[in-house]
Amino acid sequence: MKKLVAVPCFNEEDNIDSCIESLLILKNEKIEEFDILVVNDGSKDNTHKKLSQFGNLIKVISSKQNFGLSEVFNSILHFSKEENYDQLVIFDSDNQYPYEDIPKLFEKITSEELDIVIGSRDFKTLDHFSNSKKFFQRMGAFLVGLSLRMNLNDVTSGFRAYSSQAIGSLFVTNTFTYTLETLYQAKRSKLKISDIEISYTNQTRDSRLFDSNFEYISKSIKIIVKSLLIYRSKLTISILTLFLSAPGLALISRFFIKFIQEGSNSGNVQSLIVGVGYFNILFISIVLFSIVINNYKNKNFLLINLYKPKHY
Repeated sequence: MKKLVAVPCFNEEDNIDSCIESLLILKNEKIEEFDILVVNDGSKDNTHKKLSQFGNLIKVISSKQNFGLSEVFNSILHFSKEENYDQLVIFDSDNQYPYEDIPKLFEKITSEELDIVIGSRDFKTLDHFSNSKKFFQRMGAFLVGLSLRMNLNDVTSGFRAYSSQAIGSLFVTNTFTYTLETLYQAKRSKLKISDIEISYTNQTRDSRLFDSNFEYISKSIKIIVKSLLIYRSKLTISILTLFLSAPGLALISRFFIKFIQEGSNSGNVQSLIVGVGYFNILFISIVLFSIVINNYKNKNFLLINLYKPKHY
């Protein structure tokens, strides 16, 4: 079985050498057999120079421009498909995740015949996470799990394993991160998802994805809403229709209740007229909304089919 461990990096001169050395330990000790791919996403420091020291022990693809984590993820998927890898693990370059857990992800995805395995963090043990951040992480996991009808403990962990089927099915359309959108894509494609608890080191540096918790939360909400509209559109439209039907049902119900109680519709017919009018407007709005969503979905699927990687 052909396996790949992919490492996205951007300006990681302080961490990249120790990260690669850790992965080589796994290979040299025959703990796990895999190739190593590093995606250098436009680093401006000495990251490229440090990577060159490893020679042909690793594969490197790079870009002169920083395109962001989502584009790096798409490039990794493209590379994995082109090189016919059966399994893929994405591993952070800042040493936040212990390299010793990589075999656990490979073992679980193989033994349980899964398509995605998420390395799940126990937020209670993360001392460098504030209480508010822990709360939002747990709340996000609950809401995403609810919308997917799945029980997931950590939906933002980037430490994940993917099967060949997942590699061929996933593609990120947002410009922030891959962790959330891919879960909705996986659900649509009926991929099998699970998680496994991993250990987690103290954070070695601030996140480069966002500058504040507010930015992180707002961008994550935007991705979730977009993913619901694209990949869970029938469920989303059904829930919206049910929720927005309440005022019209209330008005029509008022007319019939008064009619039954008083035996006359005098003075209450306006409730029926307004209620029926409301439903007509709602129906037209839902139809137009569905057309817009379908056009948006087609645009995103066109982007997938025309995709060309930006890292070489």
